[in-house]
Amino acid sequence: MRRIDKHSKNLRGFTLVEVLLVIGIIIILAGAVALGVNDTLDPARRAQSNISAKAVAASQSIAGSELHLKNLGF
Repeated sequence: MRRIDKHSKNLRGFTLVEVLLVIGIIIILAGAVALGVNDTLDPARRAQSNISAKAVAASQSIAGSELHLKNLGF
């Protein structure tokens, strides 16, 4: 039989409360990081939307000009 030392009680591991506390802290930190990243990406998304909108407007303008020229007989 294996002999159990009186010091082996200290090597049990983590309690459920400690594990849940660490998970809660990780979730809070992940939320803070997600908010920070979202605030950083917002201007980039707006800039990309503006570029896309300008590209659509330019293509519509070109298409409108071509249609007008076609109606004029060119």
